[in-house]
Amino acid sequence: MEMYIVLAVTLFMMVMFIWHKFPFGVTAMTCCAVLAATGVIGLQDAFNGFGNKIVVLIAPMLALSAVLTKTSLVARISTMMNAMKGKRGILLILMFYLIGAIFAQFIPSTAVITIMVVFLMTLGNTGDITAKRLLLPLLGILCAWKFRFPIGMGAATFATLNGLYEGIYPEPQYALTMMDPFIYAIPSMIVLTLYCVFAWKLMPKEEGLNEKALKEAKKTETLSHGQEMYVYAVFIIVMVLMILNKWTGNLLYLAPAFGVLALIYGKVLRVDEAVKAMTSDMVWMIAGVLVVADALGKSGAGDAIGTLVLDLLGGHPSSMMVMLVFSAATVIMTTFLSNMATQTVLIPIAASVALAGGWDPRGVVLIIGTANMFALGFPSGSGEAAVAFAAGGYNPVKVLKFTVPYMILAIISCAVTAQIMYPLY
Repeated sequence: MEMYIVLAVTLFMMVMFIWHKFPFGVTAMTCCAVLAATGVIGLQDAFNGFGNKIVVLIAPMLALSAVLTKTSLVARISTMMNAMKGKRGILLILMFYLIGAIFAQFIPSTAVITIMVVFLMTLGNTGDITAKRLLLPLLGILCAWKFRFPIGMGAATFATLNGLYEGIYPEPQYALTMMDPFIYAIPSMIVLTLYCVFAWKLMPKEEGLNEKALKEAKKTETLSHGQEMYVYAVFIIVMVLMILNKWTGNLLYLAPAFGVLALIYGKVLRVDEAVKAMTSDMVWMIAGVLVVADALGKSGAGDAIGTLVLDLLGGHPSSMMVMLVFSAATVIMTTFLSNMATQTVLIPIAASVALAGGWDPRGVVLIIGTANMFALGFPSGSGEAAVAFAAGGYNPVKVLKFTVPYMILAIISCAVTAQIMYPLY
């Protein structure tokens, strides 16, 4: 009976994540409450996710990343862009892409695309290189580069992915390391960047951007030079402690928390700002999903899901075929659904299938954790996609000749890289 309850709760969670009528955190906490109310887990266990080392790492990292937006980093890059106004050709395109890729490591992509639209509007509507022809390819760059480097939120990617499947597949030798997501994403970043460098010519020549569709970017308070240097110093120390986790041990998970305390002590970050960042919907969702994933593993429900999907795949499918199936499923789902919903729904399924087949789960988990960002083809896929399609006034059908090859390249590059790095057997 416990297994059936867990299966029902998991199905409910997946449907609610896809529907996204309520915040992810509300859905995840509701699932935990149901598991406790039905006696599947204890009341204390239902909220153990908040004490999980994954949440301890991610929550303060959100606060640290938020402080970076107060520095003059954006303003300095804006100055670089202004210096490029008179340029044309491939150099101009590369500069837009480079700035977008840098921003994407520190700032949420919805804010990045809004900022970049302001820069694009300086191009005008005449000639080959226009704002409308570059906006969607620029979104493609953001999708390929979003939080990929092991700095800022990108440093916590491995922990997030591990948290979504460690309750189902607990063997430590199959856990991802901090550098795995970054190394794995390099081929797809290169392939998709090269595609966007040349394929912007596939975009139709039409009138300019729709300025009315853009929301005014929020202005944040800026820091003094001394405060900025203090923020950079704290951030660098935290990153070094995390990167050297082989020697620093548990400091990998505690370093961001110490960093937040240092910023509060230095009066760079207010306590209320830190609390707001560390209690975001993302934190509540991850804490709840960790509990549900653990219940999937302990109840046998995960094994049942894995066996069912494995049977659908043919019992003994080739490793490459499985990689392609999960890569295609992720890219297609994230085109229409939110990034986080796609990742949260598919990773427990992938881990369950790997467990049932006796496979190494890291390849399929990395596929999902990377490909879930490739929300390019439809405005409902992500906040940044919604902004780009609204500002560009794009008809999703009319830009298929750009978006479909992008998605195909994303599917193939993710599957091939996973097969090379972590084949199933």
